[in-house]
Amino acid sequence: MTENDCDEHPAALLPLLRTSAGAVLDTAGPLTETELRAPSSLPGWSRAHVLTHLARSADSRVRLLTAARTGADLPQYPDGETREREIEEGARRGADAVRADLEDSLRRVLDAIAHHPRDAWDVPVRWLDSGPGPVRDVPGTLLRELEMHHVDLALGHTPEDWPDRFVAVETRGVVELLREERDVPNMRLRADEDRVVHSLGDRTGPLVTGPAAALLAWLTGRSDGSGLTVEPPGPLPTVPAWKQ
Repeated sequence: MTENDCDEHPAALLPLLRTSAGAVLDTAGPLTETELRAPSSLPGWSRAHVLTHLARSADSRVRLLTAARTGADLPQYPDGETREREIEEGARRGADAVRADLEDSLRRVLDAIAHHPRDAWDVPVRWLDSGPGPVRDVPGTLLRELEMHHVDLALGHTPEDWPDRFVAVETRGVVELLREERDVPNMRLRADEDRVVHSLGDRTGPLVTGPAAALLAWLTGRSDGSGLTVEPPGPLPTVPAWKQ
């Protein structure tokens, strides 16, 4: 989800981000130690892993905003190994520490977005996986992290709860990313809400239709595709695994 698709000014996402962050904190608030250690819907990750990942993800975006604002050489993460180690170590803490860490990290990143200089949103920064890219993608990618991983906690927040604005923009972004993958099958996608057909491959594949949120959930590994329709009738195409 990029800001160019949402509003001229990246910080326009702040109201949605604050609502999404508040919802995650409300879900995490009453968790017991046992509930925190229970598996999330992500393979190999407990709920503590998911919440710690969200905290470190927020901190990484503060670094990118700081780099853009000050000119400091601050990558999103030093490397992938450091990112994974910090998640593993953080997930071992007690429930109170995990919650406090998440709350502090989300507060810092929302403040950093709110106060980022208007003329510094197009400054390139060092993202971990994609390399140099504009810092204006920070708000949109943070919203993706919050909404996707709230579902991954498996505590009642489902794709049906995703904001319509998020679903519409994120679906376009996911389709663009999938078009860059080599192992994406030929298929066409059409959400019930807008009837726009998104083609992958040679434009001759089966047509997959359904509610927009259900399509996005399936494409990002948050659903098995139940409730989607394939024309001509047959099994759903196999989409590449979504990177967590």
